Amino acid sequence: MPDSDILGPIDYLAVEFPNGRMTGAGFRLVKELVRRGIIIVMDLEFVRKESDGSLTKVALEDVPQEDPVDVSDWVGAYSGLLDENDMQAVGDAITPGSLAGVLVYENAWAAPIMQEIEDSGARLLGSARVQADDILEALGPATMPEGQPG
Repeated sequence: MPDSDILGPIDYLAVEFPNGRMTGAGFRLVKELVRRGIIIVMDLEFVRKESDGSLTKVALEDVPQEDPVDVSDWVGAYSGLLDENDMQAVGDAITPGSLAGVLVYENAWAAPIMQEIEDSGARLLGSARVQADDILEALGPATMPEGQPG
């Protein structure tokens, strides 16, 4: 069992909902990833851009959903990684009338690997996220390598 101070990589997603509403499907998918131990939600915050361009923070439980999902497990999720400047930047990037959400999550699946690296005396030299567009461009019309799901 990994020590509690060993974390997997931390990532974030910032998503704009142009109509100012979520379907609820995204929350269901995140809940399933949490249930399976793949991720841990660290922050989940929302901001709405009003028609006059002003920004309003939206409490998680007040996020409009077309097909509501119980989000009470995440109310109060706060890691300190997001600050007002981050939410301002996200709000600045969206169009008036839109809602944006920022999800900060730990890739919990990787924590055992990180623990093994530490326990074995190995040293992590770096890690980074390769953007999907870069992968698709590099692959071009080629298919996945033999034996890989496509």
